[in-house]
Amino acid sequence: MNHLIPEQIINDIRSRADIVEVISETVTLKKTGKNLVGLCPFHSEKTPSFSVSPDKQIYFCFGCSSGGNVFKFLMESEKLSFVEAVKTLAEKFGVAIPGSNQSPVSQQAASEREKLLSLNKLAVEYFRSLLIESEGGKAAKDYIVGKRGLREETMTRFQLGWSSPDWKDLLNYLQKKTECSVPQLVKAGLIVQKGEPPEKLNFFDRFRGRLMIPLHDTSGNVIGFAGRILFEGQPKYLNSPETPVYKKRDHLFGLNAAKEAIRKNDRVILVEGYFDQIQAFQNGICNIVATSGTAFTPQHAALLRNFTRNAVLVFDSDKAGQNAIDRAYEVLNDQGFKVFVLALPEGQDPDSYIQAQGSEVFSRGIQQAVPFMEYFIKKLIQQGSTESIQGKIEIINRVVPYLAKIENQIERSEFIRYLAEQANVESDSLLKEVKSAIKQKSSVAENRLEVSVSSDDPEFYLLNLLIAHSELAGTGDRVEPEEFKNPVLKDTYGLILKEISAQGSVSIDKLVDLTDAMEVRDTLTRIGLSPIGFDNPEFAFKDCIRRIRRRNGEQEINTLKQELLKAQKAGMAGRTRELHTKVRELQSSYNQS
Repeated sequence: MNHLIPEQIINDIRSRADIVEVISETVTLKKTGKNLVGLCPFHSEKTPSFSVSPDKQIYFCFGCSSGGNVFKFLMESEKLSFVEAVKTLAEKFGVAIPGSNQSPVSQQAASEREKLLSLNKLAVEYFRSLLIESEGGKAAKDYIVGKRGLREETMTRFQLGWSSPDWKDLLNYLQKKTECSVPQLVKAGLIVQKGEPPEKLNFFDRFRGRLMIPLHDTSGNVIGFAGRILFEGQPKYLNSPETPVYKKRDHLFGLNAAKEAIRKNDRVILVEGYFDQIQAFQNGICNIVATSGTAFTPQHAALLRNFTRNAVLVFDSDKAGQNAIDRAYEVLNDQGFKVFVLALPEGQDPDSYIQAQGSEVFSRGIQQAVPFMEYFIKKLIQQGSTESIQGKIEIINRVVPYLAKIENQIERSEFIRYLAEQANVESDSLLKEVKSAIKQKSSVAENRLEVSVSSDDPEFYLLNLLIAHSELAGTGDRVEPEEFKNPVLKDTYGLILKEISAQGSVSIDKLVDLTDAMEVRDTLTRIGLSPIGFDNPEFAFKDCIRRIRRRNGEQEINTLKQELLKAQKAGMAGRTRELHTKVRELQSSYNQS
């Protein structure tokens, strides 16, 4: 792996950045022997299989086989590059990063994200100044205060701004303020390119005459914008396009401000709109994020899973909002969340409801939010008819697939009973339908494929031995990586030998940073978290070499025997004698080993 930061700086950060401290910010860990365990933040599980080693400064999940060191954890959980993870930890643990001597190409590749983020930061400052100083900004401010009921400190907290209605004001400002090219501004999503080069090409501001709402990543960097029209015009909201720093499927509005409150409350409130989130936050309801007009995705759920496994859905009361609740539930349920719903009165959204009823009423509603299944059954009963047989069948057919996904039998039984009461049907008959759906679901479920290593694999044993006893690599006879059959173990073995040759010893924490191969990284951390002990390492090392070569020899002998059989059938006497000799020599060689 090519580092863009000097190796000694990375090692300094590594020595200071305690992996337990970093992971504990997003995962609740409990002490178990030498290690700590918790629920894996990278896949849905109910029994902890995620293990962290304070001694070795690594983590590994025995459920999804994800593993790494403190840098890899930050890269996976925060969606950062290696360099970004290093810089984040450097800032957190007080390590200064001096300039490094990379090539111009490397510098350009490393700085693209920082350049785009710096352009967004300048755009925020410009939009903020227009909100405060310009005539159009005054109208926007009147809207924010009068229509939305937001206070000055809230506008500052969320960095709200105003974009000029003129075509090139931001373009001109950014070109005067910083040395940036027009293509960089286009890549940042701030400038729009129209026409075909060279004669008809034209550039102008994407956001014009709009109230500007910055979008932040979980680290607080501005990654994009949402612009709301205040007067005539469409669309009502104009969002940044997807850029190298902004991916809609990975972004939840307000998560950077809400994550600590979500963790503290062990619950996230999920709403649809920017102002729904901002209004609630202003009123002290801080564990809240917004999907901001996009469908709720598995990536969104994975982000939230780092902070909690409990979600309350408070979407608009219209049909689109109700459908969005159903879709969000399925995504959250698949990732192990407990999902509750607060249904608002018709015509209300969280913003208008809080302004009309106050934050205390809204907070009380959150506390009294009902489980999704109770909400879903009530909704279907209200929309359908339990007076006719056909009406009952339609309602039951809608609910049964959801019931079949509930793994907890007691919880499932309670909702079966509740549905039977509400739809006025026999619970026994309903139970049979649910059991049939569960059986059908199980029969078509895709089995998770895993690449496993046999507990009696000499290649895997050899890796364990070299990591624990690196001095064995210099004891004389050893197998070469080309003699390995498992490609992942082969690459891992080659990496270990190279590090021992360079450093004289190995550390899994450091080895993880020397590879871009996820399978190699996971193999290393698996060994680190679940090492194999050996009473006599030197004897075991020689035995592994002998077994690997015997296995390879047997495979070679079998291949020669197949060729021998073909030669005999073809009547090739000379070739037959030659192959007979080779087989006998190999058999003699491996019998003596």
